[in-house]
Amino acid sequence: MNRDAADDDERTETTMVRQLTAIMFTDMVGYTALMQEDERKAKADRDRQRAVLQRSIQSRGGRILQFYGDGTLSVFSSAVEAVEAAMSIQEALRSATPVLPMRIGIHTGDVVHDDHGVFGDGVNVASRIEGLGVPGSILISGKVYDEVKNQPVIRTRGLGSFNLKNVKHPTRVYAIANAGLAIPPEAAVREDREARSKSIAVLPFVNMSSDLENEFFSDGITEEIINALTRVNGLKVTARTSSFAFKNHNRDVREIAGELGVTHVLEGSVRRAGDRVRVTAQLICAKDGYHLMSEVYDGLLEDVFALQDEIALRIRDHLAARLGPVRTRSEGFADGESVRLAHVHTHDTEAYAEYLRGRHIFARWTPPDARRAIEHFRRSIELDPECALPYTGMAKSYVFMGATGYMPQSEAYSEAEAAAARALALEESAGEAHSAMGLIHLFQHLDWPSAYRSFQKAISLTPGSAEVHQLYSMYLKTLGDVDGALAEAEAALQLDPLAKPVRLSYAEALAHAGELDRAEAILVELIDEDPDFRAAVEALGWTRVLGGDYESALEQFEKLPLLAGIKGAGAAVRGFAYGKLGRTEDALEMVRVLEERRRENGDIALSMDLAMVYEGLGDTDAVFRHLEEAADTGQAGVAFLGASPYWRDAHARSDPRFDALLRRIGFPIEALAA
Repeated sequence: MNRDAADDDERTETTMVRQLTAIMFTDMVGYTALMQEDERKAKADRDRQRAVLQRSIQSRGGRILQFYGDGTLSVFSSAVEAVEAAMSIQEALRSATPVLPMRIGIHTGDVVHDDHGVFGDGVNVASRIEGLGVPGSILISGKVYDEVKNQPVIRTRGLGSFNLKNVKHPTRVYAIANAGLAIPPEAAVREDREARSKSIAVLPFVNMSSDLENEFFSDGITEEIINALTRVNGLKVTARTSSFAFKNHNRDVREIAGELGVTHVLEGSVRRAGDRVRVTAQLICAKDGYHLMSEVYDGLLEDVFALQDEIALRIRDHLAARLGPVRTRSEGFADGESVRLAHVHTHDTEAYAEYLRGRHIFARWTPPDARRAIEHFRRSIELDPECALPYTGMAKSYVFMGATGYMPQSEAYSEAEAAAARALALEESAGEAHSAMGLIHLFQHLDWPSAYRSFQKAISLTPGSAEVHQLYSMYLKTLGDVDGALAEAEAALQLDPLAKPVRLSYAEALAHAGELDRAEAILVELIDEDPDFRAAVEALGWTRVLGGDYESALEQFEKLPLLAGIKGAGAAVRGFAYGKLGRTEDALEMVRVLEERRRENGDIALSMDLAMVYEGLGDTDAVFRHLEEAADTGQAGVAFLGASPYWRDAHARSDPRFDALLRRIGFPIEALAA
């Protein structure tokens, strides 16, 4: 190298520093069109916009790195200061005459700074998020949300997960929802998200076997393929409940895809004969109905996991060829090592069949069926004690029976914990077992930190599970993280848009966040579809309680006995409403009903129910007598005391005994103050 070349290299050498930075992109909407129409006015508007940007960004410690046409790239050392600057900018621009329409996107990421600016994935993410906005909006990433969610002056609303261009993983996006700021319409957000996503629904494979009893087997194949595809990064896979809503329906796949909000549909059939199995599969593009893949897979029954894996990998490759790169999560695998999507859980085909029978029955979601499912799981374990699947099924079944009161909670959760622990000892990557363990930590042990770790593990292993997101949303509600709970409930809804329990959870999360009109609209829709959906009727009553309309709430609560076919059904909520309305004798009658039930069935846990009625009556001493009893006996409802909006304005809430009780059960009170 000659001297001149060396000098050139020395002059062009730059200092590069990597650090965590808040990145803000802004864009003046309609600037290009205005330039074509009135160049002088466009430049004047741009100059006014730049003056606002410089003043707001610099006053909050930010630095403008680049002006580009009608936009800017800025950096901040604090995500909170970046959001505050953005709010100041939008306030100034909407007060201008005429209004200057701007979109703002903010992300926090590890970026590289050099003498020429910043670069890295974080810059790209901020730019893509800004592009999702509407005039007057501020959109932020999930990482920024984590930094600002506890700021009392900053309100947020979750918009869901987006597969952003040239970004490896789906990105959670939130809108700053303070007064005066624009929020993208829900329909537009959904359309944008679906247009950008790689998404698929796996319809129930048709049982072509001569024995109709093999229905459980074809359903099991479908579910395992769904589970395998959720291990593909960036691929949204519709959950089982919504996919199976179309079982035995003869509808055009394009219509189904539109209802589920997916770009692709997989359908097929299963024929089992003796020890052999044949699976056919067709991958269809929802936009034009074109078959991207139509193949037949033959094999021995003992190789069924290999068949499932082959199908999932073929789908992955076809989607990659059509839509761009998709990757398989490969934690624990060396570079170049073959990655399986479908795990080989057992080589005992009858043990696997018993597990599938149990799961098939449990999917009916009734307590008697949960008990029947457990018997199949037990037989599966007897045939192959080293298979994790039936233990996971047992854990979920026992949690379900404890939560529905079909078994004493202490017994149900103890059985669930033993089953989940065994499942994780056999297969640590069993995401559903981690979520079951999260519920056990929360409801049986009132151990919020351990529950958090279990739910985080479950989400990292099974991010495509609507159930895991739904359960994590419930956990966040117990802590009072209404924005986080709403975001997780919305993520579950994206994955399982037709499932009634998921839609119910989303409505409840909206109600907890104070969005009562949106919550009520969803609940009314659910009840119109299924007038016997008791949980939705009760949730609608509670939504009206939050709105202060006790008469209307009572109208809903009084439907519960008829729906359940039991005179004493809904005694707690009815008693609460009677008390609030001054109908003391009616409320005390509900107390007598609950006490009678407790005498008849000593295992039933009713202390929280009685506390609720006495709260309606304003008898604070009686409330605490029963709350203390609930805490002493480990009743699951105690977990919701700290942050439930139903207790937030209660008479008992202002009593010093309330916080003392929360401390005694280990509730993280600091979460409420954050």
